[in-house]
Amino acid sequence: MVSGTKWQEGESMRQRLFTEQVKARGRTYFFDVRETKGGGRYLVISESRRTEAGHERNRVVVFPDQVGEFEEALRKAAQALRGGGPQRAAKPA
Repeated sequence: MVSGTKWQEGESMRQRLFTEQVKARGRTYFFDVRETKGGGRYLVISESRRTEAGHERNRVVVFPDQVGEFEEALRKAAQALRGGGPQRAAKPA
């Protein structure tokens, strides 16, 4: 896994305040903190991977009022993935 910081072509530096790139197993993940024209901030987590048809990109947007819950859920999931924490089954749909 390789990480680094990179600006994507065509992106405004004013709009993107921070970016971190992680490459792992044929996929690239971007963690971008962006700013709206009104000054509000939000986090965009993007996954990009090559497919036979080109590139596929998926995104998750996290707003400031959700960061604490998102961070806690990610911490718990990472802990469970490593085998060191409580594991919960997914809720039925």
